[in-house]
Amino acid sequence: MKSKIVTPIIVTVSIVGLIAWKLVDNKQTIDRNAELSLTVNTVVPVMVEKPQYIDLSEKISVNGRIDSENEVAVYSKTQGIVIRKHKKAGDVVSRRTVIAQLENNVIRENLRLSELDLAKAKKDVERFQNLASIGAVTVRELEDAQITLRSIESRITDLQDQLCNTTITSPASGVINKDYFEEGTLLSVGSSVIDIVDNKALRMYANVTEKEVLKLKTGMEAVITTDVYPGSTFTGRIEAISPKSNDQYYYSVELVLNHQGLRPGMFATAIFNVDGNNRNTPVVSREAIVGGMKDPQVFVIRDSKAYKVAVQVGISDGEYIEITDGISPDDVVVKSGQINLIDGTEVSILNL
Repeated sequence: MKSKIVTPIIVTVSIVGLIAWKLVDNKQTIDRNAELSLTVNTVVPVMVEKPQYIDLSEKISVNGRIDSENEVAVYSKTQGIVIRKHKKAGDVVSRRTVIAQLENNVIRENLRLSELDLAKAKKDVERFQNLASIGAVTVRELEDAQITLRSIESRITDLQDQLCNTTITSPASGVINKDYFEEGTLLSVGSSVIDIVDNKALRMYANVTEKEVLKLKTGMEAVITTDVYPGSTFTGRIEAISPKSNDQYYYSVELVLNHQGLRPGMFATAIFNVDGNNRNTPVVSREAIVGGMKDPQVFVIRDSKAYKVAVQVGISDGEYIEITDGISPDDVVVKSGQINLIDGTEVSILNL
């Protein structure tokens, strides 16, 4: 009876002991793993570079729109029906090229009759002058004849101007961007006829900030790039800078462009070299700078360890930044991997 009681007790104690041993062993394993996880690899891999000497100048880059220097809207100066359309949208025209002809028979007939009246009025004035010299007519009668003559001359001038305006010509050279009439169209005074764009004389308009405008001046040249012609560059020259900013505190800059390949309506980028001349200067990659531009620093490798060094920076083109003081040309600067570094961290260089 006792053996039946003792045996389960022994089995139970054995199981409990085995469980306790396993728990202790597991805790020891966990503790060892925790100690391993706290072990820090003191050697940090980094990418490095040496300061380079390249031509670097301060540049201002602004976006803008290319427009034609001359965009002319042509309107009808008289009323009439179009009897002949000489030019249409897309045609190239020169100054005084005939665009359209309006019906002018009535004006011609009125002009012919007025010229007959003019001849008669001149004879009347001549006759009255002769009669006035001998006192046969009064001075008032002579003056009335002279007034009639001047009135007819004014009417003829007006009719000649109307007749001239029935032939619509181009006031400038360029390409007809749009036309607003067809043969048979009745044009009134002020009706739109065509829009002309001079695609040979181009300008670019861009906005710059108040800091940038102080570095620009008229006559300064710029390199012009467009997405339409990747890899190609054009030239431009500042012709005017607005003396006052707009509501957004931007100043307008107007550039004259060379026209080869460019067209009105394209978007472009103007790049100004505000130094005037390129300068040979020591630079490092922009990503090598830590601490921000207010407190710029770099990590320099010495005896396989990284040390943080304060530097003074100059101009930047976005990819490289000028170092004016703080490091020498022989220093090795950390380009990437700085996030894992503190002063004096041992490093392994991956790219040397």
